[in-house]
Amino acid sequence: MNEQSPHLALAESLRLQHQKMEQLSAMLDAVFNGTHDAMFLVRVDDDGEFRLARVNESYLRLMGYHPAEIVGHTPVEAMGKHVGEAMRANFQRCVEAKARITYEETRNSPGGERVWLTTLTPMLEEGRVQFLLGSRKDITKQKQAEAERAGLHRRQQAMFLGHTAVMMLVEPLSGRIVDANPAASAFYGYTRDELLNMRIQQINMLPEAEAEQRRKDALDGGKHYFLLPHRLKSGEIRLVDIYSCPCAGDDGDLLFSIIFNATQREHYRASLQQEKEMLRTTLNSIGDGVVATDAQGRITGMNRVAEEITGWTEQDASGKPFGEVFKLVNEATGEPIPNPVTEVLQTGTIVGFEHDAALITKAGTRVSLADRATPIKDEQGHVFGVVMVFRDVTAERAQQARILYLSYYDQLTGLHNRRFMEEELLHLDGQEMLPLSVIMGDLNGLKLTNDIFGHEAGDDLLKRAAAVLKAGSRKGDIVVRWAGDEFVVLLPRTDAETAIAVLQDIKQRCRLQQDTNGFQLSISLGCATKISPEESIWLKLKEAEELMYGQKLLESRNYRRSIINTMQDTMYAKSSETEAHAIRTKQQSLEIGRALGLSAKQLDDLALLAVLHDIGKVGIKEDILQREGDLTEAEWAEIRRHPEIGYRIAQNTPELSVVSEHILSHHERWDGQGYPRGLQGKDIPLLARIIAVVDAFDVMVSGSAYQPAMSLEQAIAEIRQNAGTQFDPAVVEAFLAKVLATD
Repeated sequence: MNEQSPHLALAESLRLQHQKMEQLSAMLDAVFNGTHDAMFLVRVDDDGEFRLARVNESYLRLMGYHPAEIVGHTPVEAMGKHVGEAMRANFQRCVEAKARITYEETRNSPGGERVWLTTLTPMLEEGRVQFLLGSRKDITKQKQAEAERAGLHRRQQAMFLGHTAVMMLVEPLSGRIVDANPAASAFYGYTRDELLNMRIQQINMLPEAEAEQRRKDALDGGKHYFLLPHRLKSGEIRLVDIYSCPCAGDDGDLLFSIIFNATQREHYRASLQQEKEMLRTTLNSIGDGVVATDAQGRITGMNRVAEEITGWTEQDASGKPFGEVFKLVNEATGEPIPNPVTEVLQTGTIVGFEHDAALITKAGTRVSLADRATPIKDEQGHVFGVVMVFRDVTAERAQQARILYLSYYDQLTGLHNRRFMEEELLHLDGQEMLPLSVIMGDLNGLKLTNDIFGHEAGDDLLKRAAAVLKAGSRKGDIVVRWAGDEFVVLLPRTDAETAIAVLQDIKQRCRLQQDTNGFQLSISLGCATKISPEESIWLKLKEAEELMYGQKLLESRNYRRSIINTMQDTMYAKSSETEAHAIRTKQQSLEIGRALGLSAKQLDDLALLAVLHDIGKVGIKEDILQREGDLTEAEWAEIRRHPEIGYRIAQNTPELSVVSEHILSHHERWDGQGYPRGLQGKDIPLLARIIAVVDAFDVMVSGSAYQPAMSLEQAIAEIRQNAGTQFDPAVVEAFLAKVLATD
């Protein structure tokens, strides 16, 4: 019994811990799922490190993270060094205090810079902090409001001090002048200090009792406007308009008075008209549409932009109900949405548009809108109208949709991209999608196509490969451009046999595809199938990739041989080169090679070079190669590119790489005036020097699109004349002695 007691105690302890964890989990779920605040749980490891253990949906939405980016990571790992170290310092402060702490922090989020009020609550067990429960509340608007209030106070003070109107603050009972702006000093002729040591009665020409009653009327709100005589320091008396209202002071209510010289009334009336015109000009100059309504929701004014967006003129819309002019619908469903002006008039609060609000214009077109409607209130807070400010965000939303599309689609092929696939696998990699098959494909010949015909042709090859993969896949399959020349096809609920059938169909479609240069489309493919939840889909992708590369090794040699044959056929079809020319060049080159004592290996390379030295012409435009008559300098520059194109072809084809340097050099000259590198003398590879003589001679006697054929005697004379300048003298001597048997 005693021997079992420790075990029973341990079991009971574990049970209680499990129960405690379940309670904790339930409590966390309630907290996490019951609030709109960003909630997070931080685990405090034994080594003192902090790791984010859990976040709620509001956290992910507000902070703009994916769970995999932060859960299980330290603050520095998840947020970067700068932000992470600041977070860690606050976490440490909470652990050391073993008490709840609250602090503000400014962080960047998808919506811009936000201010958060963060609260950390330590969760202790046996005196040690095990977890930190955190919550973040967005107080950006609160901070903005505080800043706006402070700014409003500063603006009010600036207006008071800087305004040209005479302003005073007066204690209503005693009439003592509490404050006066510079305009008051200028108007009355007293300094500010003098005014602050005076009572208003010393300026006011009314009897004291009557003046006191006027102040009481203004304080009680019974009357705000007065026409009174005031005496200046100079003794001059002027009639002034006084607009007086109560306002809160530090020690009680004060009267805030604006005083106008009545003689300047017309001046101010003109100024008011000018300000109204400035407002209209401003409204018509800003980029947003502005429309105003009265308390019944009838339109009273529109600016130019509002006219342009809605299609209504201000004259036609004036007096009409807002809803008759502004027909607002949900952009996605086309269903009408609540009238924002009606909502503002009913609630007296600012109403923002729905995220997907759209306007049906007078012409019947649809325009995406953003922004909000604001109440217009009088001094008593009564709403007597609404101002709605809005803008056309059609292009902006289209751009956002475009950005979203580009984030999940490959722009060139139109297929889904790797990011989409990685996120989609989170949904597909489940029991209900099994068996889940994957096909990995690698496009053959892309680099060669880019090198020969340019990246435009390579892009076309990728698009044709994507089209074949899409056509060979079934509805519900997901075709992805995985990398530069790699593709993946995801086949949910597809067994291995069916996946192989899809793979074979894709192969058959490839066999039927040829581009304008006669090259057959070739994609190496591998397939694997996940049949149980325990298997890793990533390992299956790796398995499919290995099978694909194995297939690529088997197919590559035949594919390269096919490419070489196709390029030869293309060269013969596009240029004046003929198979007979290649045979003559080969025979004559070998005769020279034997005369010069070349080895068997060199003779084999020479034979290959003789046939393929002009292979780079497959990358030159056909109309240039077959043009009769003179070529422009730009066209000659294009022709002179063929040794470099041929070099890249040979470098990308293992069977031809031994002659790549010779192909690059077969248009170099003995005197260094050749191309593309300007090599001279024996710096030019010997095999290229041999081909230069034989090829030039055969073109002379056979003719080309650029020059008529010569007689044998003329060609021999031309070869002799250019020995030591264009051609290697030793090669010319061997050519004349062994090939043409001339003295």
